[in-house]
Amino acid sequence: MDERVEANRAGWNLIAPRRSGVAVERLRAGEIVLADFEVRLAGDVAGRRVVQLACSYGDEVLSWAILGARATGVDLSDVAVAKAIARAAEAGIEADFRQADMLHPPDDLVDLDLIYLSWGAICWVPDLDALAAMVAARLRPGGALLLCDHHPAWEALSVRAEDRLAVVGDYFGRGRPATGQDDAKLPEGARGEPDAPRFTTFVWPVSDVVMALIRAGLHLDEFFEAPEPALYAGLGEAASALPAYYVVKAVLPVSA
Repeated sequence: MDERVEANRAGWNLIAPRRSGVAVERLRAGEIVLADFEVRLAGDVAGRRVVQLACSYGDEVLSWAILGARATGVDLSDVAVAKAIARAAEAGIEADFRQADMLHPPDDLVDLDLIYLSWGAICWVPDLDALAAMVAARLRPGGALLLCDHHPAWEALSVRAEDRLAVVGDYFGRGRPATGQDDAKLPEGARGEPDAPRFTTFVWPVSDVVMALIRAGLHLDEFFEAPEPALYAGLGEAASALPAYYVVKAVLPVSA
């Protein structure tokens, strides 16, 4: 395993016990944590093979399972995977969880209907073309990638006061590691903690993400950007004028 990946895994193992999802009782009652647009873009997943990469403690995987999918979650952190397995058992929801680097998921995860990445996944990817090629190789013809993630503009900007932002990252950083993250950008469980790990992340322009998928042979089916004022807490009304997340659905075409 790459030294940076191993260091990130150790960091995630440290903070995983501090991270919490929704109350298990809510999942047991059939509540899902997916946004309405995610459910709409995914379509009917009943009986479909859905894999989430970088699944953390598994609430989204369990949500896909609630919707009827044969759902699997993959995460770098063995501690997070153990927590996801325990939450699934407590909720009484059937789902599969595996420990692996997202660029190298288990070999049997192939012929997939949907690969899902969400809310803090792309920043851990050192090579977009490698990710896109892996996705294309794992999807069945007609299968799709659904990516819903923090906007790289949010990765590069941080609130300092109302109507005042600071540039804390390079929007065009691409494959250059970003090791000095602003505290507000750290994962839950690391923010404000004196022992916060020094994660290695990457900032990729949205255009690079889209073009990597196209080069891998996927067809763009949906793409949009949107604000989320909560991600710019303290900025004031201007928070609604900034991109906070973006969504891409890309489909592996069926051969003629």
